[in-house]
Amino acid sequence: MEIENIRDRIKKNKGGYFFLFILSLIYKFLFKFKKNLYKKNIIKSIKFSKPVVCVGNISTGGTGKTTFVLSLSRKLSNTKIKHCIVLRGYKSKLSKNEVADINENNFENQIKNPYLSDEHKLIAISVKGNSVPVIASKNRAKSIEFAINNYHPDLIVMDDGFQNFSITKDLNILIFNINKINDKLLPLGNLREGYDAIKGSDFVVLNHCELFDDSYIDERINFFKKYINSDRIIKSYYEPSALIDLIENKRIPINSFNHKDIAIFSAIGDNSQFKKLIEKMGFNVLKSWQFSDHHSYTREELVSINNLRNGLPLITTLKDSVKFMSDVKEIFLNDIYAFEIEMKCDSDMIIKHIQSINKS
Repeated sequence: MEIENIRDRIKKNKGGYFFLFILSLIYKFLFKFKKNLYKKNIIKSIKFSKPVVCVGNISTGGTGKTTFVLSLSRKLSNTKIKHCIVLRGYKSKLSKNEVADINENNFENQIKNPYLSDEHKLIAISVKGNSVPVIASKNRAKSIEFAINNYHPDLIVMDDGFQNFSITKDLNILIFNINKINDKLLPLGNLREGYDAIKGSDFVVLNHCELFDDSYIDERINFFKKYINSDRIIKSYYEPSALIDLIENKRIPINSFNHKDIAIFSAIGDNSQFKKLIEKMGFNVLKSWQFSDHHSYTREELVSINNLRNGLPLITTLKDSVKFMSDVKEIFLNDIYAFEIEMKCDSDMIIKHIQSINKS
């Protein structure tokens, strides 16, 4: 059962709600205490020789950080800004201080490495061909140091880490799911820290604007104006880029896909948004399987999905497909596709800001 479902059950009881509320107050106190230790220089943050651009959030669950990182990386490559992407690699099997990198030279071997996280592999697959090393370690400082010493980039793009105060960031970009605002602190809600933390960011990106009308979007923008200037609030939209035939390993343009009735499955931060996006494109979702974020599929689960799809083409996310890539032909045989999407946003101001800190 997902953590959210367990929490909702606890909150239905007055005593349970009060218990979670007290825990959230304790969490708030401890978090602020830790933050102030760095703010007052009682504990020193590490300042690196190259600028660090952090793409983060203030909540748990899917906000679209990784998708934005990929979009930003493409734009940096297009503007000839040499960079590395570093991440912690959620659920990786790396030891505490181990550093793992995927680059153009070791790609074929490392992409099969069982010790690397799905997120690490997904980013590496997505930036392949752009000469962008993707480096993971549970110790972010070590991965940044490794990137600077081995690849000599102009800057570092850090996927997540807004709440990691041990590293000095030169630019903070916060990603929000536009439909998930007015939440509460952990464990009562999903917030890692309160909305006042937005004041410590340089840009806010509102994700999933394609699913809502202008009045709803304007209402959300007004909420964020309390914490950051309106010209630093950027709307973003998911656009389908293609379907990847996982059996044939080829890209298929969306308008060339001949099926309308489909089945889907996913294990991402917001499965409902994935379904909405699929339906908005005109597909009829007749069967759907949803799992919690970062779920590791068992072979039995995948075989069951294949047996129950009743001949329907199966579509999943690119993030999910990485988890079973090595077994896909054996389990599914045919008609299994990964949905490739791209985040579109007017990030010119972000690029200009990055160029300015890169020169300083």
